[in-house]
Amino acid sequence: MKIPPIYTISDEMLSLIANIEAQRLYFSSLNLGDQIKENIQRVSLLKSSLFSARIEGNPLKISDFEFGNETEEEKKEEVFNIVKTINFIDKDVRKNILTKNIILHLHSLVLQDIAPDAGHFRTEVSAIFNEGGVAVYMPPPPTQVLKLLDELLTYVNSEEKFPLIAAFVAHLIFEKIHPFLDGNGRVGRLLISAILKSKDWDFSLTVPFEEYLDEHKDDYYFHLSQGMQNTNAYLEFMLEAFYSQIEKIKNQVNQEIAKENNLFLPPRQEEIFNIIKDQIIASFDMVRRRFIQVPERTLRYDLKKLLDRKLIEKSGETRGRYYRIKKSEFFKPNNS
Repeated sequence: MKIPPIYTISDEMLSLIANIEAQRLYFSSLNLGDQIKENIQRVSLLKSSLFSARIEGNPLKISDFEFGNETEEEKKEEVFNIVKTINFIDKDVRKNILTKNIILHLHSLVLQDIAPDAGHFRTEVSAIFNEGGVAVYMPPPPTQVLKLLDELLTYVNSEEKFPLIAAFVAHLIFEKIHPFLDGNGRVGRLLISAILKSKDWDFSLTVPFEEYLDEHKDDYYFHLSQGMQNTNAYLEFMLEAFYSQIEKIKNQVNQEIAKENNLFLPPRQEEIFNIIKDQIIASFDMVRRRFIQVPERTLRYDLKKLLDRKLIEKSGETRGRYYRIKKSEFFKPNNS
């Protein structure tokens, strides 16, 4: 296995990299309100984690994480492990040299409470099978794993001019080494984020490019399978995936800003809205206690108007009903 594989920086790659860098500057210049930024980051983080798990066969959708949905807790644990790992990368991976210990820690977090070999390189022969159960790729034997990872990390920690290129090439090589019995895909995609972080190349928001990879899963697997022989085509595909998600986030952020600027409410409805926003989850009695002199029927009318405008949502039956701020159009799932 040649590490790194042979590739050139094509005009197409340079164009995509330039577009990505332009958007990175745009996002860094945005003066987003704390609430908008927090909401967008929370959902982008969930998307990044969820779609990485979906690529590996997890059936959950964004709607499964909506308010009051308590289904599929075991499947959710796999997603939340990835969320936890991304948070670790954001907080603990700094401009520094990546090591095998960091890779092992990523694996231990991803498979925590899921697999007994979490945080351990494989010690037995492995294979990659297609949906029909046929072996389509035989990774190197376990005796070569550590040596190949050393070569990979030498490349990762080198002075490759473009951080995105280094991260995507490393992802390709990592998947070919296949150093774990399970979790290689999830850890390999997280490795992209870890490498970008280690090279001090960062977006102000998580870019859930895994959503694009899941939507184009056949193309993703094809380029991975052919990547060592046709690395340029693989790199162009990955750059397009990253750029496509950045454009999607940009459009949705702009919509959110426009909505916030156009949010006008009558004074009492605005105060009710802020009560629910501050309390996160509020009951009708909680609202009524703030408006002792206002008839109950009038307060229910105000709540209905907020519901009609899709600014809040309700959960539970009449006597045990609770209200919370409605997730805006940005947070609605696609048909995924």
